[in-house]
Amino acid sequence: MRKLERLALISLTEQERQEFMRDLARILDFFNKIDELNLEGVEPMFHPLSTGKLRPDRPNQPLSRDEALSNVPKKKDGYIIGPSTIGG
Repeated sequence: MRKLERLALISLTEQERQEFMRDLARILDFFNKIDELNLEGVEPMFHPLSTGKLRPDRPNQPLSRDEALSNVPKKKDGYIIGPSTIGG
């Protein structure tokens, strides 16, 4: 559990950890029930919507660099500063 916290860059209280573990167990139980189903002959779906009800993909006016970085907590010289991915 602590490794998940570290990977997600979060810190949980002991009560939150217990709730998370309960929720995770329920999710895994659900997937185990799905694994028990006989799906022979069922065509796989590549999208949950059978009809294309998605909006058309149209280009919009792009953000300026200042607009894109306006809510970024850490930035330097026009770039976003993120957490280190080296080391652990």
